[in-house]
Amino acid sequence: MNPFKYGSTVEGDFFCPRPDLEQKLAAYIQSGQNVVIQGERRTGKTSLVLETVRNMKGVALFHADFLAVRDLADLCERLVSAFAKLERSDTWLSKTFRFLSHLRPVMSIDQNSGSPTISLDTRIASEPATLDAILDTILGQTSKRKVCVVLDEFQDLLDIEDGERALAVMRGRIQLDSNTPYIFLGSVRNRMTDMFWRPKSPFYHSAAAFPVGEIDESEFFKFIRQRFATESRTLTKEAFNEIYATSNRNPGYTQELCESLWLTTSAGDTLKPEDVSKALSLVFDREREHFAFFIKQLTALQTRVLKTIAAIGGKGPYSARFCDAANVHNTASIKKAIAKIEKEDLAYWFDGEYRFVNPFFREWLRRT
Repeated sequence: MNPFKYGSTVEGDFFCPRPDLEQKLAAYIQSGQNVVIQGERRTGKTSLVLETVRNMKGVALFHADFLAVRDLADLCERLVSAFAKLERSDTWLSKTFRFLSHLRPVMSIDQNSGSPTISLDTRIASEPATLDAILDTILGQTSKRKVCVVLDEFQDLLDIEDGERALAVMRGRIQLDSNTPYIFLGSVRNRMTDMFWRPKSPFYHSAAAFPVGEIDESEFFKFIRQRFATESRTLTKEAFNEIYATSNRNPGYTQELCESLWLTTSAGDTLKPEDVSKALSLVFDREREHFAFFIKQLTALQTRVLKTIAAIGGKGPYSARFCDAANVHNTASIKKAIAKIEKEDLAYWFDGEYRFVNPFFREWLRRT
């Protein structure tokens, strides 16, 4: 079995331990401190939070994911779904049905898992008062036992109609729940910053900042090497360095490249940098259509700017050196090109430079 997973949260042996962060986060959870998790995409923020809570005795997990939430009804549905999963038992499902009886819930069977689920009628879920009622129900449970409430992709609530009101309602209820830790996660740094550090935001200064960065290189090497050793593959430090640089030191992309490296090597192999190059070719084969689609969204000038970022880096995009490399000598045109690149979510500004969202796309542009 391939010992590497990517594209979803990981737990158990698939999770690379981060003891310092786990200990600090557990202390926040135990004290009831609200936390906003800050970090780049695919740095393992959600896995870190979920694994920390799973390892805490006497703490129940409420996990709602708001990725691409559409409207108020969808928001309410996701909160109800998370509430129904607070415990894994038929008894709890029956209790949930009873707790929400005033909202006329509907019991059904999930077609994918075959498990019973609870949902709300769309008309009921769309009513503003429904959100208040669901939050009151959640508050009723958190007052009786230790629950950690995890709200994932929290910034997407800004996209729904009247999102500010929904946030204000949620903030009002959370203020009443002083003993329950609320953990807010988001993958769009500037929007999360706006939500928690802009004075006019309902959530202004309502949670402690908790940065999640790169995994310590030596610890990550040890973890990755041990995973390869499950079938007597030996990972050299040179090969790991190649993996780490190619994935831009991002845990999620590192695991993805390791998964491909596992598929392109055999038990007993000693893994070298040239093996990493073969594994990257497999990643390119998988992603070729997606990468080509990204390029089709751009004009020729925008593509040149993007390729220049890939080739020489994203620092100083309006410098003479960058303009010469991109063959674009109008900074206004470069600004428009970068705005389009950011809009298409291909690159983002971080720590004084533009970085690719997907480091493999950067490598593909360099080699194509």
